[in-house]
Amino acid sequence: MEKEVLLRVDYEYFKKKILETSGIDLDAYKPRQMQRRIIESSYRMGFPTLRKYWYFLESNPQEYEKFLGYITINFSEFFRDPDRFQELERRIIPHLLTKTPNLRIWSAACATGEEPYSLAIILEEKFPGVANRILATDIDEVALSKAKQGIYDRIRLRNVSPQRLKRFFIREGEGKFKVIESIKKRVKFKKMNLLEEEFPKEFFSLILCRNMLIYLEDSVKNVLIGKLHSSLKKVGILFFGSTEKILCPHDAGFRCVGECFYQKT
Repeated sequence: MEKEVLLRVDYEYFKKKILETSGIDLDAYKPRQMQRRIIESSYRMGFPTLRKYWYFLESNPQEYEKFLGYITINFSEFFRDPDRFQELERRIIPHLLTKTPNLRIWSAACATGEEPYSLAIILEEKFPGVANRILATDIDEVALSKAKQGIYDRIRLRNVSPQRLKRFFIREGEGKFKVIESIKKRVKFKKMNLLEEEFPKEFFSLILCRNMLIYLEDSVKNVLIGKLHSSLKKVGILFFGSTEKILCPHDAGFRCVGECFYQKT
């Protein structure tokens, strides 16, 4: 029992320090899942208590940035869930273009950039004459720095066809590929905390917020969905991850228009 009390006290201290230094509120995430991830990271680094782990992170900036990337779940790949990207390409984007001549697109929680670059490739290849702007945001500065570099291991490109690999990437050493400049220029990267900052109102035709909601507490998730709704234009589309759903779309101001796709009503 004493051990559990000490762990709880240490975890509260750890959460407070993370909030003070990064602006990330760990209480917004599912508590058991987040606490387990942090404790596992602490033990893996050789620290028996979270307080000692914090002291280490506080004095080692590089390890601190790695830790932030770890807790914000920054793994991604190009065209993640290929079937959904095909639906986006063949049905969703053409439908949006019947409503507006130019597309404002937001890749929220973009991690290391694979998602917004996947969008840029689709637009360059299939809709070359369409004016568009892609905003890509994430809370992790290290992830955003990697995104701006645009260099990726081959495993991240496993869903990229040979034709697209040849056209949109340049080989960079052994097993690495760099996104070509014309694709990089289509994307603007920006640091943003989705849980804390305000969003522009009725601005975007398409918002991708994928594989983030599954980690959030229900109350926080509902607030975020409401903010995303207000940021979409009328009949704009919200694109979630394959394991994420809006349980009552009508109550949230959406209607389901395909697996993972919700249209603002």
